[in-house]
Amino acid sequence: MIRLCVAVSVGLFDSAINYIWNSTVVELRQKVIRFGLPIVAQLTSKAIDENKLIELMDHELLKLCLELNLISEEGYFKLDQCRAIRNSFSAAHPAVGALDEDEVINFISRCARSALSDVNVPAGVNFNELIVAIKNAQFSEDQKAYWSGAIKGTHNAQRELIATALHGMYCDETLGQAARTNCSILFLPTVELGGMPAKIIDQHQSYVGKGEDSKAAASRDFFTKFNMLGMLSEAERHAIVSTACDRMNAAHQGMNNFYNEPPFAARLHEIVGASVVPDTVRWKFVETVISCALGNPFGVSWAAMPHYTSMIKDFSPKALEIMFSIPGSKTLAGNKIATDSDCRKRFAQLVGLFASASIPTSLQTPYVNWMTELAKYQAT
Repeated sequence: MIRLCVAVSVGLFDSAINYIWNSTVVELRQKVIRFGLPIVAQLTSKAIDENKLIELMDHELLKLCLELNLISEEGYFKLDQCRAIRNSFSAAHPAVGALDEDEVINFISRCARSALSDVNVPAGVNFNELIVAIKNAQFSEDQKAYWSGAIKGTHNAQRELIATALHGMYCDETLGQAARTNCSILFLPTVELGGMPAKIIDQHQSYVGKGEDSKAAASRDFFTKFNMLGMLSEAERHAIVSTACDRMNAAHQGMNNFYNEPPFAARLHEIVGASVVPDTVRWKFVETVISCALGNPFGVSWAAMPHYTSMIKDFSPKALEIMFSIPGSKTLAGNKIATDSDCRKRFAQLVGLFASASIPTSLQTPYVNWMTELAKYQAT
């Protein structure tokens, strides 16, 4: 402040705005520290300490303060203008022009009002209270309404940070199921107005790249839950569908399969309902669903059948081609059809789920043959 006053008194306005801007940046850093660096790290899913805070560029610090609601939207835009003026007209960089005393007074006023004052910003969500509430216990109806309303009432920058934080907390294996449920409850209201933040995709890729398998698996479950699998790469979607098929097939082949299959069938149904099945895993998907729907000589899992029939009814033309090729293939499902009369009858019943008009022309001949066989079964 002394340097500022001396610079102004002798007309060194370019040095004056540099001094006041440095004081502004220092105060904003202190606001973040007072907010709580552990809370900031949890919200951003990035380790942050005072040294890393100092390394933040000025525009990154302003954005962080806006997201944390330490400055208002109006204050953010005014300070961002001050940042641009400081970069172009101060002694810190080669100046493109000169400032007069009125512009300096205006610059100092903006910094003082938007950053150096202790006036609280009324709007926004209290992150400390939000995180405590999420971790404490599963939300009541009143809590759902309160936090959903608070999130919808704040600005886009804070909603983006909240959405990213909810995704990060959902993937945190140290949190219990109640906290994950709370994150799920709040996520849709968070993205309802501003859409899906790109940071969530970046965060997921970071888990995959760092080899954090448990977080990556939880993140895939998160994307599935909110029908966002289409945002992931084809390789990611291949892995998700393939893993779900393996788990469902393992339950089908294991002991007590009629009892164990339904949750795995429901999971695969949820996954394929959220995104298009990649070409690279389509054969495995179709063959697995058909095999499980055929059951075994002892019957089928009746609780899982609604999921199987629903997935089969949604088969694409390419999936139908695979389905009609299974009876002549050397696969588990093909062997069932060839060696067990009950499984063959069930396959005919699965073919009967489709109307003739929905069958491609190239598949009409095998379709008619199977429908003829199904009519014989029904007659006897």
